[in-house]
Amino acid sequence: MQKFSVAPADYVEILNLYAAYNLASDAGDAEWYASCFTEDGEQHGTYDVKGRAALVEYKKKDFAARAHLYRRHWNGSLHLEKIDADTIRGRCYLFGYNGDPGTLPYMTHAGVYTDTIKRVNGEWKFAERRLRFDGVLK
Repeated sequence: MQKFSVAPADYVEILNLYAAYNLASDAGDAEWYASCFTEDGEQHGTYDVKGRAALVEYKKKDFAARAHLYRRHWNGSLHLEKIDADTIRGRCYLFGYNGDPGTLPYMTHAGVYTDTIKRVNGEWKFAERRLRFDGVLK
């Protein structure tokens, strides 16, 4: 049986952080999305965004660019590694989908997140998210 280096309660809280990030991002809720990060949190992928205000603006633009499409994100194979009492490294697969309302979604991208997650005032937040895409539908 595999032993995890992260306490079960922390694992569940961080799992909830990943779900909140996906739900907020898909809904285009910029404030909720940004609240998943530390104040100076950053995200890197095909874009680089750093700081709470920049994260809010990024998500507003991202949501507006989708026009009428809805989006769904799925993470899988979440692995957490304790770095110290207040820092965890997370890694997971990402599958992203878009769809027209009333239709099934189609896959638009896939990749791997590598995250630094920090405990701030008792809550786990993303300090840094790095997304390496396997592929993106053009």
